[in-house]
Amino acid sequence: MLVRRLIRALLIVATIGALVVACVATLFLRELTTPAGDSDVAKNFTIAQNESLAVISSNLESEGLVRRAIVFRVFADIRNAETELYPGTYKISPNMTINQILEMFRVAPEVRTAVRFTVPEGLRIEEIANVIESTGVVSADDFLSVARNGSQFKADYSFLASLPDSASLEGYLFPDTYDIFSDASSEDIVRKMLDTFALRWADSPLSSATSGRSVHEVVTMASIIQREASNNEEMPRIAAAFWNRLKPEFAGNQLGADPTVQYILGEPGNWWPKLDELTVQQINSAEGPYNTRVNPGLPPGPISTPGLFALQAAAAPADEDVTYFVTKCVPAGERPTHNFTNDYSEFLQFQEEFLACPK
Repeated sequence: MLVRRLIRALLIVATIGALVVACVATLFLRELTTPAGDSDVAKNFTIAQNESLAVISSNLESEGLVRRAIVFRVFADIRNAETELYPGTYKISPNMTINQILEMFRVAPEVRTAVRFTVPEGLRIEEIANVIESTGVVSADDFLSVARNGSQFKADYSFLASLPDSASLEGYLFPDTYDIFSDASSEDIVRKMLDTFALRWADSPLSSATSGRSVHEVVTMASIIQREASNNEEMPRIAAAFWNRLKPEFAGNQLGADPTVQYILGEPGNWWPKLDELTVQQINSAEGPYNTRVNPGLPPGPISTPGLFALQAAAAPADEDVTYFVTKCVPAGERPTHNFTNDYSEFLQFQEEFLACPK
């Protein structure tokens, strides 16, 4: 009896210890990725010759450039960076992360400048390349040559395990605002975006809520949801409709998702053509496995870069028996949304209402 009590007590202690470690790790990760502020106005920050890491960390906190000195100090220790911090004066803004500041300190000051770009949700990889080219750091073609070779990154990112060997990183370049150095390479930029995907994936229920589906399947579905949804709140319902269409009892096992056809027909200057300007024959004859109007199941991979709401919806869809949705006719100025149903006759009725909606 005494031995059992002792074992039970040890198990309780071990469980509590594991929870504490997990909580501390989560908090530490958040501190690393949360800037001290929103301002992008750079301040001069000086590291004196032979100045200790403790003093540097404290000064950063007092200047409002990091949230907590201890987190910067611990992270620098983990990276073995104390002996690699160059003395001198740096330009640092409060909206830079701890990792960005530390990387800046490891290069002689005044050598590099930071450049900012924003990738919105729902862009395809070519559009992302154009956004990055606008910074003047790398060309769109150079970025695409790296981002289209997803295999070279699989060994470093566990969430890419289910990525087909010949696939690009479409869908995995997380939409966010980034600060990069002016001498960054395309690979540096891609890795920064993959690092952000890894953080968002790990810091949410996503990694444990995929319901037996692979990460690649979830990201592929999320990319379609991102292009279909009118707002974040309806994404779980759209996810439910699409996953339900892939069940054996749904005739044809087809998603019938318009954005996948747009993905095939898109071209420079018009990456997402309006399907209401095309004939049914043009739509159905769009060649390739991405045409979910013709081919059953999911397309081979993502069609856009999904945000966190779309990823969460694809991983954990609403528990609803819906298979159809049609854009709702709402007065001008109101938030767009969809009507949902599981009845084909009602679906046709919703479709008629939409077609009769004043344009």
